[in-house]
Amino acid sequence: MDIYTLLTNILAELLALTDRTLDEWVNIPANATGPLDPNVTLTTTGISLVGYIGTLATETANLLCTIARTLFPAIA
Repeated sequence: MDIYTLLTNILAELLALTDRTLDEWVNIPANATGPLDPNVTLTTTGISLVGYIGTLATETANLLCTIARTLFPAIA
């Protein structure tokens, strides 16, 4: 197997993995005209993922604020 075949196989596997992952997160109907089509929606798994990311971002911001207040009490 040469390097070009190996790279092609790796890219094909990466695209297949991305396709399966997005299939779990996003519901794209057959008549969708593009990514901004209003018929494109999140699946239940996608909604859970977005909620988890939002919660994680909020908790990270709270943690950073607590660290800043602890290290620099004159600012708060």
